[in-house]
Amino acid sequence: MNGVITWEPRIGVTQACRAFGIAERTWRHHCQSLRGEARERPSRARCGPPKPHPASLTKAEKQVVLDVLCSPRFCDVGVLEAWATLLDEGTYLCSARTMHRVLQEHDLTGERRQSAYRERAGRPRVVATAPNMVWCWDITRLKGPAKGIWFYMYVIYDLWSRKIVGWTIDKTETGEIAKNLITVTAGREQVEQHQLTIHSDRGAQMVSGTLTDLYDSLGVRRSLSRPRVSNDNPHAESGFKTMKYRPDWPGAFDTIEDAFEHCESFVDWYNFEHHHTGIGLLTPADRHAGRGQAVESARQSTLDEAFEAHPERFTYGRPRPPSQPSRVWINPPSVRAK
Repeated sequence: MNGVITWEPRIGVTQACRAFGIAERTWRHHCQSLRGEARERPSRARCGPPKPHPASLTKAEKQVVLDVLCSPRFCDVGVLEAWATLLDEGTYLCSARTMHRVLQEHDLTGERRQSAYRERAGRPRVVATAPNMVWCWDITRLKGPAKGIWFYMYVIYDLWSRKIVGWTIDKTETGEIAKNLITVTAGREQVEQHQLTIHSDRGAQMVSGTLTDLYDSLGVRRSLSRPRVSNDNPHAESGFKTMKYRPDWPGAFDTIEDAFEHCESFVDWYNFEHHHTGIGLLTPADRHAGRGQAVESARQSTLDEAFEAHPERFTYGRPRPPSQPSRVWINPPSVRAK
């Protein structure tokens, strides 16, 4: 260079934009934005109210349509029914779509017919403070050897202890099978009159007259889930999930005898070996038999020994075993802050 400044010839914006691969319009818009000199676009705001469409109904004609559709004759029928009836009588007010628009302008597009009042089912709420106070039962399907072939497992859970107190498997779903299972289970558990509440969903077997007569004879109170609410019977659903999510779950069974053999093994494990998180990590059999306090005391002794040996390992002080709930609810009442 030797200190000599050389000037390159100037080129136009068009050639420069072409060389850099950008549009000339983009470059000019960018420059205007930087200088704050963007051109103001003319406002397209309308002056005055919009003009009605030549084909639209007048205010008086809309009122006639509204009066006709809301009259006692047509207030309980649909718009198409009213439109067709008027057309058969030689009267044409407007199209059916226009009738819908007129109703929409007056917030009348919902259900205009008088429907029967349906009382909403209340939220079931039951509580157990001891074994054999509340039972939850349900039916789950087990896959058979081919498509469309199912086996049905009936299971009764004790709400307080989570123990499976009764179960069976059959090839059909009937109220008679459920009746036999509940009768045998109630006799084995020595359930007295007016001692028990049985909770279930609203399946055909659960609300059958066969079970209703049985409940009356045993003095059993019945609790039912709300229609189409799956979490009103959560403990039974949780038990089925535990069974079907175990690693040894076969997925399907060749015979009903195979299903019985596998489910019998599961029930034994669930009742006597499975430590349930909802009951302080006790086994359902221990809690059902009233051994919960003894197990908790033994656990506390073991934790005390560990604490005395190495207190520095327990940052929050002396450890405690998981606590057992004194009450088990289905849909517990909400506690409102005062």
